[in-house]
Amino acid sequence: MAILESVMSPIVGSPVDEARLSEIGGSLLGISVGGGLIWLQMCSWRIESDSDFLAACEDDRDHIRAAVPVLDGRILTSVQVSPFLDVTFCFTDLRLVVFTAATLPTDVESWSVQLPSGEVLFALSGARWSLR
Repeated sequence: MAILESVMSPIVGSPVDEARLSEIGGSLLGISVGGGLIWLQMCSWRIESDSDFLAACEDDRDHIRAAVPVLDGRILTSVQVSPFLDVTFCFTDLRLVVFTAATLPTDVESWSVQLPSGEVLFALSGARWSLR
C-alpha cells in the first residue's frame, strides 16, 4: 500500500536506537527508530533472516527478550504494506514481519508507528487505518 509506505518514509534509512520487549507482559514490542516508534500490540509478528527465524510473538518471553536486541543499530531499509495491512519492516539483513489482526473491535489498534512529526499511523482490523 504505497500511501502507507510513504507515510512511514521519514523513519526509513534510520538506525534502530532500541528494540525492546515491553515489561507490561505478553509479546508487546517497541522499536525506536529515526525519532519514531514502531509499536506492536495486537498482532502476530516474527523476526527472520533469509535462513532462520530468530523470534516470534508466541515464543517464550525470555527467548524474545534475548532475541529482540538483534535489531539494535540495524538500518530500517524499507517498509512494505499489504492491502490487508500486514507489514514487513526490512532492516539490514533481517525482517520484522507483522500480521494484522482480522477481528479486533473497531477502536483497537493492531500495530502503530509514531512518526517524528508526532503523528501516529494506526493499523486497525478489517484493513482499516488512521493517521492522527
